[in-house]
Amino acid sequence: MKSYALVVRDEAQDETEAIRDWYEEKSAGLGERFVLALEATFKRIRINPFYQVRKSDYRYARIEGFPHYRIVYAVDQETITVYQVTHTSREPHPQFGP
Repeated sequence: MKSYALVVRDEAQDETEAIRDWYEEKSAGLGERFVLALEATFKRIRINPFYQVRKSDYRYARIEGFPHYRIVYAVDQETITVYQVTHTSREPHPQFGP
């Protein structure tokens, strides 16, 4: 089974850390639970990255256990580039669609 390389852009890494910190502030251990769910989603999309296309070449994957968060990424040859990890209620970035 093919596995794609995964590159997380700095902006997405910053968003992830902010989300983790927010959850950890709400309840001890919840931030770590978010990170584990995020990593599981990364693993899932590395194996099968071809989820529904929403805008242009960008794809979305929901984070299991945190359904209001999504990963916005693109697939290019052998590499998956993660552009955003964001809450779905936030105003969508014009580049990545709704």
